[in-house]
Amino acid sequence: MTHASAKDDESGVRRREEIATAAIEVLATKGFRGLTHRAVDAAAGLGPGSVNYHAPTRSRLLHLALGQLFIRDFEVAGATFGSLVDVKPLTVDVVVTRIADFIDAMTTGVAAKRVIARHIMLGEAQHDRGVRELFDTQRASFVTFAEWVVASLESQDPQSEAETLVIMIEGLIQRQVLIGSPLPRSLVEQMLRSIVGPSPLIADRPR
Repeated sequence: MTHASAKDDESGVRRREEIATAAIEVLATKGFRGLTHRAVDAAAGLGPGSVNYHAPTRSRLLHLALGQLFIRDFEVAGATFGSLVDVKPLTVDVVVTRIADFIDAMTTGVAAKRVIARHIMLGEAQHDRGVRELFDTQRASFVTFAEWVVASLESQDPQSEAETLVIMIEGLIQRQVLIGSPLPRSLVEQMLRSIVGPSPLIADRPR
C-alpha cells in the first residue's frame, strides 16, 4: 500500500466514524423516521450526498452506527472494570461501586444518547437480519468480557453468572435513561447489592 493510499484509507475510516456518530445523534434526537441521509449529512457537517457514498442504504447506516456504539461502550467498560483483576481484596462493595460507576458513565452525557439510539435500533433489528446478527455478536462480546470480570471473582460458573450480570446491567441502564426520572445513585447501589451480594457472583472468600 502506498503512502497516498494509506492516507486515503485513514481518511475514509475517520469519515465513516463521523457518519456513524452523526447517525447516532440523529437516531437519539429524531427517532428512526428521522434517520435520513440528508439528516445525517447535516448532523455530520457534510455536503449533501456525502453520507450516501459511504452508506448508500439505511441498513448500512445502522451497521456503521452499531459499530461505533460497540467501540465507545466497550471503551467505557474497559476503563471501569479493567483494573478489577488487580484489586485486593475484591469485595461486594468494590464490585457494586464499579458496576454503579459503569451505569453512571453509560447513562449520562453523550453515552445516554447512545442508549436511546441502541433502543431504537434494537426495534429495527427485529426486521433486519443483518442488524440483528450484529447486535447478537456485540452482546456476546460484552458477555465474554463480563465472564472475565466474574472469573476474577473466583466464580464457579462464569458463563451463566456473566449472563446474569449483563442482564442486570442492561436493565438498569435502560431504566435510568428511558423510564421516568433517573434513580438516585444510592438506590442503584442498594438494588445492585441486593442482587449481587447474596448471589454466588461474589462471596467474601479468603484471599
